[in-house]
Amino acid sequence: MSVQSYLEDHHVFSLEEFRAELGEGRTAYNLLVRATEKGLVDRVRQGVYVSRSGRFSQGEPDPYLVAAAVSPDAVMVYHSALEVHGLAHSPSRRVQYSTKKATASFTYRDFEYRRYAPPKTTEAESPSVQSTTLVRRPDGVVRVTTRERTLVDCLNRTDLAGGLEEALRSLAGVPYVDASNVLAYLKELASATAVARTGWFLEQRAREWYVSDDALQQMRAMLGKGPYYLSRANQAGTWVPSWRLYLPGSAVDVERWVHE
Repeated sequence: MSVQSYLEDHHVFSLEEFRAELGEGRTAYNLLVRATEKGLVDRVRQGVYVSRSGRFSQGEPDPYLVAAAVSPDAVMVYHSALEVHGLAHSPSRRVQYSTKKATASFTYRDFEYRRYAPPKTTEAESPSVQSTTLVRRPDGVVRVTTRERTLVDCLNRTDLAGGLEEALRSLAGVPYVDASNVLAYLKELASATAVARTGWFLEQRAREWYVSDDALQQMRAMLGKGPYYLSRANQAGTWVPSWRLYLPGSAVDVERWVHE
């Protein structure tokens, strides 16, 4: 395959992918550099490129494929995971991804790309639960947190999910979650606050998601003395004794975001 053919077939690619297809030699790389200088390719950041050749000359690249090209282990997380799953209540111009290796934030075509470290879990090296999955996009495939992990992560870090209201409204759109997978991930995360928030939310959606009383009881057994707070600002509004959890403001207002 020629460099020109590659650029006409691949909208977003990493240098590693380019070399895997065209070889490690300098000739192909020099042609890539030349194409970049001519404006036929955008060098988004070190090792990440977007083709502007052929049918890609006018089209906008998929921002999640751009993030995926940063590293082979890139995973879309938090609000970006909600967007990839088609659940986000509101769109965002920030693309959030997780990689083991730290990478600097960058901006490309009005999107901000920000890397987050993987969450610390009790089984970080060999997790017992599958917490990521592949989702097909129009121009490729990206890895994203599963719906179950997305649920827990967004409740645990509502600030990274667009805020509390955005997180609750978005997660309410999940068609179904496997409570056993939620429970397994919570055990690995080992955060009582995450358990309280997630347990409360699952109880709200128990009928729609067929969440068993046994699963909820197992989560309650993981709680400490508390108190816990649904809001990261530790706002103490309505007390929910079964989860030792404070909701910010009235329960009616917060629960409306879950059920509307």
